Amino acid sequence: MKRALAIGSVAAITVAIVVLAMAPASLAGHAVGKWTDGRVTLGDPAGTIWDGQADIILSGGSAGAPATQLPGRLAWHLAAGRLLLGSVDLTLTDPAVLDTPLALRMDSASAVMDPDRLHLPATVLLGLGAPWNTIQPGGELQLEWDTLHVRDGALRGALRGEWTDASSRLSPVVPFGHYRLVTDGVFNGATVQLETLSGPMEMTGNGTIAAGNQLHFRGSARVLPGTDEATATQLSGLISLLGRRDGDGAILNFGT
Repeated sequence: MKRALAIGSVAAITVAIVVLAMAPASLAGHAVGKWTDGRVTLGDPAGTIWDGQADIILSGGSAGAPATQLPGRLAWHLAAGRLLLGSVDLTLTDPAVLDTPLALRMDSASAVMDPDRLHLPATVLLGLGAPWNTIQPGGELQLEWDTLHVRDGALRGALRGEWTDASSRLSPVVPFGHYRLVTDGVFNGATVQLETLSGPMEMTGNGTIAAGNQLHFRGSARVLPGTDEATATQLSGLISLLGRRDGDGAILNFGT
């Protein structure tokens, strides 16, 4: 009897291991959707939860905003042995979006994300609502970070974002600028600073990232002095849509 029970237990464990090893990638899709409150979904998942791939689709966020499918196809590898020991060791690969495979390590107390650079179409800004859903931005967003640490709900690590080849469907000036947003690396309460690297339209300002990852930002947008009159005229309407008009420019005010 005892031998039969032992054989039955071994068989049950073996079946459980086989089932887990073959668990479809769609289970990862359900988990991602739940963790992100539907902001990120996995399209056409294939493989298993341990080694799979899928399209990444970002929700439009605000009402009526279109979803955005990221370039390429994301592949992942989840180390089963580490998970059994109570930690997560996850590697994400998508050469169309990430410079290098992204390594993420988590346990019950902390998380670490290795340095990397993320490339996204500027259309993801549509999910932020006004004024982005009005100006219909084009170009590319780049997000770069040093090693990021999360402990006790606080994130530490420098983040740098750039908007390159910035454009809008509402303006014939292409591109109208190249912009950089830099944080001081301590969240919550991180400070952010916006600067213009090039282009006829200048955007500058600063702000903070408060609890709940809410951005509070104030700045200005204007045509740079010395810009030819035709270009200035073509940018005037766009500047008016970015914020409250202030002379020849506009006040940028987000999250306040």
